[in-house]
Amino acid sequence: MTQEQISELCVASLAKVLRLPKDRVETDTKFNRLGLDSAMVVYVMMELEEKLDVELSPDDFYDHPTIIQLSRFLAEKLATRSAA
Repeated sequence: MTQEQISELCVASLAKVLRLPKDRVETDTKFNRLGLDSAMVVYVMMELEEKLDVELSPDDFYDHPTIIQLSRFLAEKLATRSAA
């Protein structure tokens, strides 16, 4: 899966939890500025884990605080896993 595809999944998941249209979710805006709280992080994290078959922690969202950064991290994680 490409970083762009992962980014689209992140946007869709965040839009659903924030109850916003997808086009209102900026990929370079920090999650806390979008209004994401810790409960929402857990919901998004679980959805991404299921769709991408990866294990995540809430810290991943704080270490990679925008969709761009998180999708890059996830793409690298998936690439490393498939190379192993």
